[in-house]
Amino acid sequence: MRSDGARKPRKRRRGRILVSLLLLLFGVGLVPLVATSYRLVSGSREILELDQKAMQLDKARSLSQEVSVYVGSLRDQTATIARTLEVWTGGRPFGERVAEIRDAQGLRRYVEDAASRFHYVSVVDATGAGARSGVQLSEPLIEQLLQEGVIRGLQGRSMASHPVISTSLQEPVMVISEPVTPGGAGVQGVVLVVASLVRLWTMTRDMGQGGLFDVYVVDGRGRLVAHSDPRRLQGDLDVSGVVIVKQFLESQGRTGATLPFKIPANDPFVAGQARRQRGVFGRLVEKVVGRDDGPIDMLGTYTPISDTGWGAIVQVEQDKAYYSAIEMRAQSFFLVGMVTVLAILLGTLFAGQISKPIHELAGGALRLAGGDYATRVEIHASNEVGILADAFNQMGGEIEKSIEEIREAAKRNKELFLGSIRMLANAIDEKDPYTRGHSERVAFYSALMAKHMGMSTDEVEKVHLSGLIHDVGKIGIEDKILRKPAALTDEEYEMMKQHPRKGEHILEAVPLLKEMAGAGLMHHENWDGSGYPDGLKEEQIPLLGRIVSVADAFDAMTTDRPYSKAMTFEAALARLRFLAGKKFDSGCVDAIEKASATGDLTPAKARRAAVVARKGDVRVAAGG
Repeated sequence: MRSDGARKPRKRRRGRILVSLLLLLFGVGLVPLVATSYRLVSGSREILELDQKAMQLDKARSLSQEVSVYVGSLRDQTATIARTLEVWTGGRPFGERVAEIRDAQGLRRYVEDAASRFHYVSVVDATGAGARSGVQLSEPLIEQLLQEGVIRGLQGRSMASHPVISTSLQEPVMVISEPVTPGGAGVQGVVLVVASLVRLWTMTRDMGQGGLFDVYVVDGRGRLVAHSDPRRLQGDLDVSGVVIVKQFLESQGRTGATLPFKIPANDPFVAGQARRQRGVFGRLVEKVVGRDDGPIDMLGTYTPISDTGWGAIVQVEQDKAYYSAIEMRAQSFFLVGMVTVLAILLGTLFAGQISKPIHELAGGALRLAGGDYATRVEIHASNEVGILADAFNQMGGEIEKSIEEIREAAKRNKELFLGSIRMLANAIDEKDPYTRGHSERVAFYSALMAKHMGMSTDEVEKVHLSGLIHDVGKIGIEDKILRKPAALTDEEYEMMKQHPRKGEHILEAVPLLKEMAGAGLMHHENWDGSGYPDGLKEEQIPLLGRIVSVADAFDAMTTDRPYSKAMTFEAALARLRFLAGKKFDSGCVDAIEKASATGDLTPAKARRAAVVARKGDVRVAAGG
């Protein structure tokens, strides 16, 4: 009887230890591990999303610029032919000149030159007679466009048609027409060309990176002009039903955007190609995320192509774009699963032996979950408890390593972000040789004021960014106005006053930057309400705008301009004080005077700050 009674307590005690140990392992070991892994994966996903969107936006913008330059060159070449004919007419009837060109085959050089992008060039007079050279494309659609070009040209209007696929040439072309007006005597004839757009195929193919991205160009009707996969240019070219294309058409070419969207698995436009290219990669992703043949998640970016009404689009499957994060999630799940199995085995077989060291493991896990990724545990055991401790330390090392990698990636991202801002500021300053270095100096003066106004380090950096991008809208102002060595006319001044609005439109593509530093665009608003573009006054003007306004004026007064010589720093400060409470915020003027009084504001330091800013050290450039 006593023997039976002695066995029962031991059985109950072992059961309680096993259950408690398993609960402890799950509660303080696995849960923090899952939370930490989730935080790592989520953070990595966010970083990858930002990088991916920035990369796609860069690709789309680059393609947009290349296409715009190429189409612009075609139109310029056509206009050059027309202007040449105007000069060569020499007062004779235009019809006679056209006959001479026809007899001498004078248009051959425009189509036979190795660098020519023209398949066909013709010149017709007002009666319809003319000279021509190149491939005569007997295609109804092209002939219709040529006729439309003649009609518009005789009406004194230039024309650049929408792209069409030539069935004869098996490539996209466009019809361009330009009126000929010799001696200003009215329209005497029209230059017509059929220009090749096959160069756009090469542009999109190169940016597609071997099929990793779908890169294509659509016209204003939502029809394909070029695609990184040439097979997509066969059959129906109408892609206006694709979500990203529909968004571009609805935007009417005003701005670009990056957005996620879905396409049906059976959509031949992208899905078919994506399925064919998926291979081993796709099978791995499908196993990880458990995806069937449902809609495909895509990430797309569109950017308008200036002066054409066309759009440049870059899109990629989200599984490809975020493969690293998906792989990290799979590894995290695998690690958690392995640790779970190990915990159950150890708890079942060696509950009594590991009850003490488990507390050390629990403490280490709690410290790890609390953010102490350098934490390690010291358990000297040759059994599974020791193995668990080693696995925990190894896991901590891997997590610490991953955290450092993420921090390094975040640092690189910040450097890329700030580098892009500096590149944009340099591009603005390079447009006007008289203001070279202006943005860096304005940023330096603005940061000094912010520092002497008691702002935090992060706020000072935002003010510095505001100074760098305050003139970003000048990218949209014509060079002849920016570089004009004399005073601007009223009309030119009104055009110059548009640059704050243009800056707002540019920053809409980067909402985070606009939120951080966009208020600096309001640096032309005056304290008394006499400024532009909104006529804000006093506290209605954001503080960043008031700071940058003082810095901008100070730099303008202390640098040589075509219309004025540089003032000394002392004279410029006196001028700012005179205008305080009228044009400028008195508090901001106080701040720049304090900076000068303490020796932080000197010509030498301003020059040094501009050089440092170009090299990328924002904290040093900001006076930190």
